[in-house]
Amino acid sequence: MQLYTARVRRLSPLVLLVLFAACSDVSPSSGSSTSAEAPAGDDAVVVHVSDGDSLIVDVAGIEHRVRLIGINAPETDECFGSEATTHLESLLLDRQVTLVADIEPTDQYGRLLHYIYLNGSLINEEMVAGGYALARSYEPNTARQSALLAAEEAARKAELGLWAKTACAADSDLTIDHVEADAPGPDDENLNGEWIRITNGGDDPQTLDGWSIRDAESVNRFDLPDGIRLEAGDDLTIFTGCGETTASGIFWCSPGPVWNNRGDVAFLLDPEGRIADRFAY
Repeated sequence: MQLYTARVRRLSPLVLLVLFAACSDVSPSSGSSTSAEAPAGDDAVVVHVSDGDSLIVDVAGIEHRVRLIGINAPETDECFGSEATTHLESLLLDRQVTLVADIEPTDQYGRLLHYIYLNGSLINEEMVAGGYALARSYEPNTARQSALLAAEEAARKAELGLWAKTACAADSDLTIDHVEADAPGPDDENLNGEWIRITNGGDDPQTLDGWSIRDAESVNRFDLPDGIRLEAGDDLTIFTGCGETTASGIFWCSPGPVWNNRGDVAFLLDPEGRIADRFAY
């Protein structure tokens, strides 16, 4: 240690400045998680961006479909979907990246599940931090989830990307009051024990023509039937199963459970696809 210190003291200030600049040459994008090196993984080249959270990479001459872990970007036909796709494309297309796995290597569609690093920057987190995607926990691949959730909260507070009032954040008095995800007994045998409730907290009635609700993955989506009028202060419950419509309750009639017992995010979307409210549990 003493020998190292003595050698440093002989270096001129100019040489020290050059060395410092060289060691500090990391250019992460704003809001992303950075390090001098990406964690150990596989090198790949991005050859195509499908949307804001999925792409195709070339690994040693073989193409693979990849799904970014821990995030969910809007679909291309949803509000801010094209912006998310364009942003990810601008970051990664034709660039060499590092693919880092978590616990499960693939999803049900055969896509590789990965964190993607570019120059030490975690792109999954960057997409969330810029408001181009939502943080979404996909058990058991949750190694970076706390950072992704923090990035989403910061983007929401700063009204970035899809959280901007001029983008996908709808100006509405309708809110999601509660999600009952864990029905009594086996979920698939008690679908109406699972439900979501919407409340009109404003002073005026609200017609729900064109409104919809969906889960975090956009796999489950329900368009509210036309003709529903929610008076000021009233609420409406949407049951997962089938049944007879009443003044305070309607039925999704889903073939199976919708809301994940381990945690999910419910979104209430206005007729333009903007986010009126979200309920995370």
